[in-house]
This record gives sequence, structure tokens and C-alpha cells, in this order.
Amino acid sequence: METEKGKINCIDLLKLLMAILVVGIHTEPFGFNMWLDRGFGIITRLCVPFFFVTSGYFFWIKEKAHINIYLRRLLMLYIIWSVVYIPFDVDFLSSATPMEIISRYLWFGNEHALWYLCGSIIGFIITYSLLKIFKPNIVLIIGICFLVMGCIKSTWEPMFEHLLHVELNDILGSRNGLFYAFPYISLGMAIAKSKNKGKTKNIKLLVSCLIISLFMLVVESLLFVMVFHTTSTILWLSVFPCSYFVFLLGNNIYVKIKKENSVTLRKISTLVYVSQYLFIPFYKNYVDNIVLFTITTLTTIIFSIIIINLSNLRKMKFLKHLY
Repeated sequence: METEKGKINCIDLLKLLMAILVVGIHTEPFGFNMWLDRGFGIITRLCVPFFFVTSGYFFWIKEKAHINIYLRRLLMLYIIWSVVYIPFDVDFLSSATPMEIISRYLWFGNEHALWYLCGSIIGFIITYSLLKIFKPNIVLIIGICFLVMGCIKSTWEPMFEHLLHVELNDILGSRNGLFYAFPYISLGMAIAKSKNKGKTKNIKLLVSCLIISLFMLVVESLLFVMVFHTTSTILWLSVFPCSYFVFLLGNNIYVKIKKENSVTLRKISTLVYVSQYLFIPFYKNYVDNIVLFTITTLTTIIFSIIIINLSNLRKMKFLKHLY
């Protein structure tokens, strides 16, 4: 992690915040009010893209980073947590066709928020492979093109159907490694390979640009949700610049925190993200909205801390594979 005069950038703090907001996506804390829910939804659209950008950046900022080692770790996480969630998948596995099972686990990335891990594997493979052929900026442009294609066939589809009388099918889906992970991982890569490595002292400019991009996101959301009544709210083009400026801010704002504590925050954010569906289905039977969000967040954080502490014991080191 980059340091400045004994301080550490706040990326790991942001990662934990984003992981908690992902819990919010799945528990809908403001579901009792449409406007609060929509407003919260706009903020949470930045969460998963931020994780992708961060992963891409910190992989390529390391000059000797080895793709096989990194992909092996992602694959191990995905397999282990898919096994953990098998009891929750019994109904699906008992009724699904072999092709549906293959599609779910190898392309759409399972449920339980694990699609992020599967998408990361695919996104990294695509980005890394294209870098063998093209320069970083060209790979980034290709990534943006795939993001636009994903928007056209999902979020923007009602507009094309209304204006051009053309019906588009969401072929290959949108929440996956090709149309979602690849564009944002390529953005993180491009930042890492840029001249200034994502570093700047002009924080006021970053804040101004973020505010403008957030305004663009609000306009895009209102246009497609309120006017064209889109049912898909996964991919948004304006989230791309928002994610860029949020990451740059996190990467250039420094906080005084011990490095080992920063690493612990990183581990907690991973565990909160992947473990939330161990608790959400149970709590949903008794509470909802803000209470569901709060109790799930607290439970996953406590669970994460317990797993991390246990994994430091000699006989429990295998638990490190959970994060």
C-alpha cells in the first residue's frame, strides 16, 4: 500500500464501506420509501465497480505481479465459497439442467454475491490477454465499448425499443466478467500504467469531477427509470467516471492508520462481501429494511473478525482460504 509520511491511503477504509453498502444492496434498508430507496440505490451502484477498479489497479501497480498466482487465489475463493453455499443451492441443483448448472457456476458466477469472484477471473483473463496485443489505453477503450454494449442490451434497451422500435435481447447477461468486470478492471489497469500512477495533489478538482459525474448518474437514472421504465438497473455508463474519481480520491487521501490494521480492514471487507448470504436468508424471516441491514452488517463484521483471529492459530490456518 502506498504511504505518505507514515500515513496510508484510505482505499482499505473505502473497501470496507463499499462491502457494507453491498450488504445494503441485498437488504434494501430504505425499501419502505421509494425515494430513499432510489437515492440509496444510486450510491450503491458504485460499490462493485470500485472493487473491480481497485483489484485491477493494485495488481498492475506491482511490476512483478504474477497472473497465475492471482487467478489461483480468486478461483480458490470462488470454489470454497460455492461449496459453503451448496446447502442453499439444493433446490436449484435438484431441478436444473446440466447446461443451467454450467451457465450458473462458470459464467454468471453463482448467486450469493459470488458472481463478483467469477466475473473477476474472467475480467482479469480478458484484460491480461489483450495487454499482450494492445497498449493499455487501447485495452481501456475496448473495455468501455463492452460496457456500452452491456448498457445498450440491458439498461438502455427500453429506449431503443421505444425510439427505434428495435427489441434487443440481453444475450450473455450483464452481470458478468465480460460486460461488467472487464471494463472496470481495465480502468484500474490503465490508471496503474498511467504516467502519474493515479496520484495527484489536486483533490478539489477530483471532488468537483466526482460531483459532476454523480449528477450525470442521477440524470441517467431518472431518464431510464422514470421515463423509459427500465427493469434492469445493473449497468450504467455514468458509473464509469464516478468509479474513476472515487478511486482517485481514495488513492490520494491519506489517513493515519497502522499498516497491519489496514490489511485487517481489507480482509474484513472480503469476508463481509462473501459471507453476507449466510445470514440474510435467516434474518429475512424476522426483520426487514434498516433492521435487516443493521443486524446483517454487524453479524458479518463479527463473523469476519472471528474467522481472521481463528485463522492466526496454528491449527486453524486453513481458514485463511476463506479470504
